Amino acid sequence: MAHSWTSEQVNHENLASVLVRDTKVKVAGVDIDGILRGKLMSKKKFLSIAKEGFGFCSVIYGWDMHDATYYKELKISNKENGYRDIIAIPDLKSYRRIPWEDNVPFFLVSFFDPDTREPLCACPRGLLKTACEKLEKKGMGAMAGGGLTYLGHFNQIELLTLEHRVAEYEFYQFQAPGNPELPSSERNSSNTARFLQNNPVNSLPSLTEGMFGYSLTRPVHNQNYYYDIYGTCEKFNCGIESWHTESGPGVFEAVR
Repeated sequence: MAHSWTSEQVNHENLASVLVRDTKVKVAGVDIDGILRGKLMSKKKFLSIAKEGFGFCSVIYGWDMHDATYYKELKISNKENGYRDIIAIPDLKSYRRIPWEDNVPFFLVSFFDPDTREPLCACPRGLLKTACEKLEKKGMGAMAGGGLTYLGHFNQIELLTLEHRVAEYEFYQFQAPGNPELPSSERNSSNTARFLQNNPVNSLPSLTEGMFGYSLTRPVHNQNYYYDIYGTCEKFNCGIESWHTESGPGVFEAVR
């Protein structure tokens, strides 16, 4: 089994050898809400579309995060054009292996207009690429930093930031609710979703109690989880610079 992280530079010439022991590849692009939308495909299919790309339904730019289409539709995605396919081209520089999914290879895709082959105006990655290219033409560059407040729950955190940018994530974490029909070791996100259908978020127990930022002892109450987040991000080639409690029940901060 290949390592879950890699610093190897992947290109079209060595792509087949990089994936020589694999049978499948996961790909994903960023939708209008900044959510990854993707699929698992066979290695044979992936190698055949690695250069020219493949069709991806444009409806991901015509609906919300619950797959409800917008009342006012976009020109690039609407009923009239049948939510036609746009072109998704893998970004080989984004190559990762997903450690929590048996090290399956993973690539981000960028979306392009099927007629002009230009970056799609609604694609966040395409918009960023276009903006950076305009700056480069003027002899300038760009740097980015960001902050995110996130509500998460124990054993269901996935940090999927793939680009090298400075970012700070501060988020609440809760323990998944117990299910009397299952042992505590089998708590999962499905239990949480069902629980929250009938209960407010603040009824979930916080991962840690009270107000104590930068605590050295509180994280070790759940040390397997605490160190697994740090180690998994490192394996995903998305290492954390610092990782600590913040002021608030269940509040942690990760600096990327």
